[in-house]
Amino acid sequence: MDLYQQQLGFQVRKPIFRSEMIAGFECGLVHGGRHDLLSTTRHIAAERMGAHFRIVAEHGMTTVRDGLVPGHHVLGRLNAARASGVQGIWDLSHYHRNLDPVRCARIVAEASLAVSGDERLWLCPVNEPSLYPLLAGMPRHDAIEMAITMARTARDHHPNVGILTNDPITGVGERQFDATDAIVSAVDVDVIGVNYYPHTARTILSKVLLKTWRRYRKPIMVSETSWHDGHPVHHRRHPSFNKGAWLRYVLDQVDIARMHGADIVGVCWYPVIDCPPWDSPRSHHRWSHGLIRSDLSVDTALSVELGRLQLHKAA
Repeated sequence: MDLYQQQLGFQVRKPIFRSEMIAGFECGLVHGGRHDLLSTTRHIAAERMGAHFRIVAEHGMTTVRDGLVPGHHVLGRLNAARASGVQGIWDLSHYHRNLDPVRCARIVAEASLAVSGDERLWLCPVNEPSLYPLLAGMPRHDAIEMAITMARTARDHHPNVGILTNDPITGVGERQFDATDAIVSAVDVDVIGVNYYPHTARTILSKVLLKTWRRYRKPIMVSETSWHDGHPVHHRRHPSFNKGAWLRYVLDQVDIARMHGADIVGVCWYPVIDCPPWDSPRSHHRWSHGLIRSDLSVDTALSVELGRLQLHKAA
């Protein structure tokens, strides 16, 4: 910290994540449990996981949000991330009905110790618990309890666990915070995640981030956001936008929230790979919401904007 910063009372700390721009790899089990998105996007260690990590790292995203979810080999995924030099924030349940959450969290904690020693293990125990009744057929309170159980178990078996919550937080009303409130009241949460998309937004992002920051006084992360080319609501609300323009908008809103005191530690583009429609796992069609296309080429508008960010940070 220089003298000018000291005089202004600025606090300079080591960043929580390796990169503020974070690549999110969709790891959900959707369509009534019949569509495993890690498999259909080929984001597994034996296929394209390493190539995907290389592409996002080339675009300045050396932190990723990914999955250590049931049905996939934990050690293989942890080793793939380590070999690629990326830092992982790992979902343990992403619309999965985890039948043994204690065992799941213990396996992940022990595997992380085997691969990375006592380096910080970042976990998002349950993705969007508020949506589990709709997308997993599981009562919300059960999803919340599963998140609490897995967070506590992981910390019982690993000395250095960071916990991220995330839920759709898209306005300034109170009910949207219920699931996060319950988890924060039971577990020492490190980062609060806000999932915010153009089609679900009910007010501007800066207001959402400030409301969330003032409620919890903990670091905030935009844990999911993206732009879907062809989505009618996206284009109606933001005519002439593309993925690069949406990212600029999100980062401008983050800057506004920071100017008003909010501690925003990262923005996750989610998902970073174009995915098949949730109800059509065998389809060759892909939703255009990511950086990485199915042939490993990249979306030009988003690639250019991420490159501009890298140049700005290097300046």
